[in-house]
Amino acid sequence: MHLTVSLSLPSGSISHERQRNHHHFLEKILTPLDTMMMKSTDESETKWKIDDAAELARDFWVERDGISALKLTEKTISDHGNHEKCSSHHELQGDIFYAQAKKTDDTDLKCLYLFASVDAYSMATLLSPNALTLRSFRGYARSLIKLGDQLRINKFYEKAVSKAKLGMSITSPQGKSTEGGYFTKIKTELQNWIDLATTKMQATVAVSDIGTMDNQKEPGEEDTSFDRLKKIWVKLDDKTKINFLVVDFEKLIGYIQDKHGTEVKEHFQKCIPIANNLRWRCWKCHICSQVNYCFTDCKMHILDNHVHNSEPDFSARPKCVDEILADMICCGDWKPVDTAEAENLIKDRAKRGEEFVYVNGWCSDWPEAKDRERENVLKQFAEVLKSSCAKENCTLSCTLWDWLRDYTEENLELPGVPGIYLDQCCFFKNPQCICFLDLKHLEHILKYFRQLTTDVRASLVPKVVNQFWENSQVKERIDLEGVATYNLLLDKRLLYEEELESDKIGTVEHYKSTGIFEDVMPKGDKIVSWILDCPEIDREFVSQMANGVHNSKLWLAALRIVRCVIRKKESYYDKRRKMLTYEKMLGEAETICDREDTRKNVNQRSTYESALRMKCEDLVGKQDDDTKCFLSVVRDVFERQSSPSFEVFEDKKCISELSSTVPNDDVKKSLLTLRKSLKEKFPLIDSKILQNKSTYEKLIDVFPKLSAVEYRLVVLPFVKKFLQDKLKKMMKTNSSSVAAGDSAERKPKKRHL
Repeated sequence: MHLTVSLSLPSGSISHERQRNHHHFLEKILTPLDTMMMKSTDESETKWKIDDAAELARDFWVERDGISALKLTEKTISDHGNHEKCSSHHELQGDIFYAQAKKTDDTDLKCLYLFASVDAYSMATLLSPNALTLRSFRGYARSLIKLGDQLRINKFYEKAVSKAKLGMSITSPQGKSTEGGYFTKIKTELQNWIDLATTKMQATVAVSDIGTMDNQKEPGEEDTSFDRLKKIWVKLDDKTKINFLVVDFEKLIGYIQDKHGTEVKEHFQKCIPIANNLRWRCWKCHICSQVNYCFTDCKMHILDNHVHNSEPDFSARPKCVDEILADMICCGDWKPVDTAEAENLIKDRAKRGEEFVYVNGWCSDWPEAKDRERENVLKQFAEVLKSSCAKENCTLSCTLWDWLRDYTEENLELPGVPGIYLDQCCFFKNPQCICFLDLKHLEHILKYFRQLTTDVRASLVPKVVNQFWENSQVKERIDLEGVATYNLLLDKRLLYEEELESDKIGTVEHYKSTGIFEDVMPKGDKIVSWILDCPEIDREFVSQMANGVHNSKLWLAALRIVRCVIRKKESYYDKRRKMLTYEKMLGEAETICDREDTRKNVNQRSTYESALRMKCEDLVGKQDDDTKCFLSVVRDVFERQSSPSFEVFEDKKCISELSSTVPNDDVKKSLLTLRKSLKEKFPLIDSKILQNKSTYEKLIDVFPKLSAVEYRLVVLPFVKKFLQDKLKKMMKTNSSSVAAGDSAERKPKKRHL
């Protein structure tokens, strides 16, 4: 039975001391169960809010308002983090981005949206990997297959099969989702995606760079009146030409009202900078209402408030090779060396006390082998290695290079050559030593390094963003006349025969038209071409610009990709930390075994297995990471695993249930196998972290460009249409005048008698 206390006290009727006493009294009478009920109520309210927002967002999506749906889901995800209920919001974002990918014909843009949908579905399945997100598994597999189709890369099909099978493993829930065969239908679709992806994998699929479909419109036929308009322009006096640069704002607004209606007119007016906002260009965040007038400020705002990137301690970050070694790798010819001749050459020089001279890591004295297979593999390996050593983007970790050097030293056969001589000439410190390896070992290191696949998104996102950025550049300045009239003053350079450079500032100045144009001397007729070079008015684009939501879908898709890269980095660092802990505990297990070998009294020695079990018993009650990892090491040893399994092994009692007869030789062999496997895995994770960092830097350098708002992109088409109308009216007036003149000339004159 719970006690409900209701205290009603008049304001100011009790002292602070008595208030504290009442507070302590309430704390005593509220049982832990009451506290749990309060927490349960809060959790229920949170779930209700998330579900309610999901339903509203879904309604937006049904009503074809994808931008509002994305913004609402993004806010909910931001507010509630990794709450299980947020899976529905991630799933909806996946649906929206996938639909957007289907709508676009541009391959690069399509892939960007598909990557965003993949990440959205991925998060949905991670937060709630059950029947409620079965649709997400379907969407996950579908988007991966579409990416495989676009990029022609097999790994996307492989991953699609993996995710679809994971969805197939989910058991049928008890509830509404089973009505109407829903569950069976989704599983049938998943099986279809598995079959399709498997078929595509079996086909010959070549990896290719992302292609870009040519979406440029066919150039339309020039207006038949173009030449006539030019002739009209040439006949105009300088004052009339200059007046073309002063666009009467009231007349322009009236023109827009007549041609496009009130709604478009109001949207247009929102795009005119007035009062203190004297800029045509600004930078708007698509999540919050932040507006910046500088790219750097916008970038910092996004990084600080919406990207949520955190760096580990400096000591935990892997190091890349230095520039000297990178230069050595990049400047070499990478030709196979004839090891038999090289061996004789080494012996000969060793006798004479001569050393090999290396220049930037390479020696020209080594005899080249005529071996096509080795040469081909070396060429491929050199390309992979050089690509990781770019000066501005080095991703070759020191640990990976050390592994490569150690592997070469362990597997290079030069019988009869003294090792001390090789050390004296720094043989294994130079990249050319790799060229001595035989075909088998060259193929091994090539396969090993190819595990470091390039992240397609590192080139895809900048390519798409930079294309949008280029399309948003405006060359023409537009200023304002006066404070009350706001007539538009066009760029006076339009009247000159010169090329315009982009206006990267976008500021707005106030002038008097007589003052700004008094020194203008019009030349040529290029302005006519400029006026006629005008796209049709895009009402949707005008509306989006006025409401600050243009590029919103693309912006949010790119943000998802950036966040996905960050999560991948966090997972890499987590795996690296686990590897270091595993290595430490593996050493602990080896020490325990070695201790038994060194006991002087043979009768006091225990088997390795027994000693390891006793250590596990000593750890009962401890819950630190090292203890859990040590248990995992012992389990892997007893189960004779070929590689470390980093899953946490917390139940110490389970150790006793493992095989009770593990001979010393098997324990020793298992320890060596695990250490060798760990030694091969660790260098890869270091280089993957460096690659991830490189991808992140490339994305974050360009991604904020999508926040740019350039209002002249809205204003200029309307201005050009308005001036076209003005020119054509002048042409008609001129035609009427000419026609009237011709008629007067043809009229017979009266004779005077």
